[in-house]
Amino acid sequence: MKTNLKNKAIIISMVAVGAILMSACKKGDDTPIQYGNSYVRVLNTVSTSQPQDFYQADTKITTTAVAYGSASTSYYTIKGGPSNLKFKDAATGTTTTSANVGVEEGAYFTIFNYKDRSGNIQIGGMKDLSTLPAANKARVRFLNLAYSLNNSINVKYLVGGALIASSIEIGDTNYVDIDPNLDLGVTVIGSATTATIPGTNFVSGKIYTIWFDSTTATDANYHIIVQN
Repeated sequence: MKTNLKNKAIIISMVAVGAILMSACKKGDDTPIQYGNSYVRVLNTVSTSQPQDFYQADTKITTTAVAYGSASTSYYTIKGGPSNLKFKDAATGTTTTSANVGVEEGAYFTIFNYKDRSGNIQIGGMKDLSTLPAANKARVRFLNLAYSLNNSINVKYLVGGALIASSIEIGDTNYVDIDPNLDLGVTVIGSATTATIPGTNFVSGKIYTIWFDSTTATDANYHIIVQN
């Protein structure tokens, strides 16, 4: 799996699978490939879901089921290479979504479930940036999963109005460094409503993901998880 500082196509079933599988094939050598470890944080973004467990093939990875709006408190270790990843309802063991993917070895990811515009539950993933922000800054990654919205999202400082991230479309994800303790405003382009994210949520030296969902066409809901 691979991501840039700003990218679309975060659906892990469509990212880097071919490269991983081709690298696993060696002409004239049938020796099984031994893959190293990768590390995943699990996030549940489906508002209608029960608490979810995360699996690699038939192995349950999560030790605590993840409820909507929550993420695992730490990274779990999984195997790199070709994988079947899935989410299951913790109470019933019913698979809610799965994907066959290639997982980059030695990397850190956030893996999440989400609903697409058709209401189908899918698996998505983002490679997590580990370098720390600049001095006296916090680093924030914005992720737009608000499929109900009729437009993209702007984020700005409330005082002064300087744009931090503009036109964040569905599937966009990007890291930016911000000044901690300054309130942020979230606006769906064309809407008169601005949601406030208090600056007290951010501490210098920390890395965060803010992801958006929505139940209307004009207002985005924000959720914050701490990466480090």
